[in-house]
Amino acid sequence: MVKRIAGHRGNSTRSVLVGLAISLAGFLYGIDTGIIASTIAHDSFKRYMYGPSMDNASIQAGIVSGYYAGYAVGSAAAAYTMDRISRRWTLLFACCISIIGAILQAAAVNPAMMIVGRALSGSSTGMVYPTAPVYLAELSLAENRGFLVGLKGLMNTIGFLVAGFIGYAGAFAYGDLQWRIPLATQGPPAVLLAILTAFLPYSPRWLAQRERYGDAKKVMYSLHGHRGDDVVEAEFAEMCDQIRLEAGSSKRENFKKLFTRQYIRRTLLACLIVNMQKLSGSNVIQNYQSILYTSLGYEGNTVLLIGALYGFSAVIGQIINVFFTADHWTRRKTVIGGSYTLAVLLAVLTALSYFYADGVNPAGSRAAVALIFLFAFAYSFYFNSVGWVLVAEIFPLALRGVGVGFSVFTQSITAIWLSYAASIAFDVISWRFYFVFIAANLFAGTVYLLYLPETRFLTLEEVAAKFGDEVVTREDIKVKRMESPGGLNRKEMTGATSENVETATR
Repeated sequence: MVKRIAGHRGNSTRSVLVGLAISLAGFLYGIDTGIIASTIAHDSFKRYMYGPSMDNASIQAGIVSGYYAGYAVGSAAAAYTMDRISRRWTLLFACCISIIGAILQAAAVNPAMMIVGRALSGSSTGMVYPTAPVYLAELSLAENRGFLVGLKGLMNTIGFLVAGFIGYAGAFAYGDLQWRIPLATQGPPAVLLAILTAFLPYSPRWLAQRERYGDAKKVMYSLHGHRGDDVVEAEFAEMCDQIRLEAGSSKRENFKKLFTRQYIRRTLLACLIVNMQKLSGSNVIQNYQSILYTSLGYEGNTVLLIGALYGFSAVIGQIINVFFTADHWTRRKTVIGGSYTLAVLLAVLTALSYFYADGVNPAGSRAAVALIFLFAFAYSFYFNSVGWVLVAEIFPLALRGVGVGFSVFTQSITAIWLSYAASIAFDVISWRFYFVFIAANLFAGTVYLLYLPETRFLTLEEVAAKFGDEVVTREDIKVKRMESPGGLNRKEMTGATSENVETATR
């Protein structure tokens, strides 16, 4: 029996570098979403976009919601392009859109131009965000999947942290440059990721689905050849046989299949998991934290500095998760425990916001800020990685692109109404808005407890068996090899071994 080397220790240097390159999609998302929190806090931005009153909840909500409207379009497009042009070129296409969006925002002369720029940035991140975890999951071995997919979450939190400090630094610029320069910094990460796509391998499962078996095996050996021929051959054989088993279904019918009895459980779970990234409260706190700090009595650059420091909590939580728990804790333990933990933290934050609003008690205000930081740590630790691991691995290959794309599309719809409602809710009902997120976390934790199977250490093909699919097991493969060894000698068929590997990049 081959010993499992879980987490970061089981990966080759090449697989980590490829994972980091793809995970720039997470950095792009982090900086695109994080930069708006400081942007809407600058007085120079408020004066330019809202007019002399420096306050217009509708325009502010339009700017934030416009991003998620684009996100909806992008995620729907990714569901198609991931399978049509590959995971790799989907990233490149999205980066081109992101660069245009950054230019429009930095050069915006009115709210309409800003909203269009935000919508384009949203469409780009709507494409890269579902594509990256699918891409990473298909490049990784079962025991290392949590780590590699978790890199996207780590880069996401780093992107948000960088955005916070860029926004804070912008306060020391003059006039409109306070927000134009920070918005322009969304461009360089997109340019870098676009360049790196030229050096990335295709997903081996995407290649095998197109019967490019030799190229698929070369990619697998280039990433995992250090684990030995037996590991790569077993993974490759199971992957190819499962693809053959699922062959014959029409691509045009894949979307409808998501809602059939066989797949509806997975579809609903995927939608719940990604929607809880918004309904957990993390997204609203992230986007409107400047308003929260102001309500607690903080003012001026102090609000921007606290917002920048907020990102440190998320990064620390993500680092601990990626390197110490991602492939060591079970997926169920992580998401169930995390949901109930977030509910408790929000309940305490609700109480502090009620008793210590408007800065009447400095100690109480500091405690509320500490709870916000602790919430950021907990969300990043429990969900920022494992949620995307689960969504990427629960769908079979034929439905993975469209399934993840659809679930992210539903998330974007939630984000649109939630971000718009949040801008009004904090003015009207204040701290009572937290009860929505407390209830959502309790509900999600209970659903995971009752309906989510454990998937850690299972290949993507084996995960399907947990949901009742017919799958090809490694025992089946061994029997077939004994019965027909010549027909299943894939080393001869592909000409790829650990000593004969060329990277299949084109």
